[in-house]
Amino acid sequence: MRSAIFLGDDPKQIIRRTRALSDDIARILADGVPAESDLAEAPILDHWVVIGRRTPALAGAVAGHPVLGDRSIITSDLFALDDEAGWARTAGRFYRLGRPGGAACGRDQ
Repeated sequence: MRSAIFLGDDPKQIIRRTRALSDDIARILADGVPAESDLAEAPILDHWVVIGRRTPALAGAVAGHPVLGDRSIITSDLFALDDEAGWARTAGRFYRLGRPGGAACGRDQ
């Protein structure tokens, strides 16, 4: 019998992350917004833009990311975005949105 190969995280971590994402999407659909606790410690993504890959993602300058710290990043896949309310949910986490940058300049800077 062949063993499956999991790229990146260990399979148990993949399950935890996808369950958390699924629960967050269900809450957003039910409530229309993330819970305040979801955004309380979320990193801020400034000068953000939506970028095209095989699936959408965000790129920008992150502040307060628990793993990456403060620097320019490209996020994991983008699943939900409300630029007027100032938040996004990627495969990995919530982000609070700062000022948009580049082609995403739909809000006042």
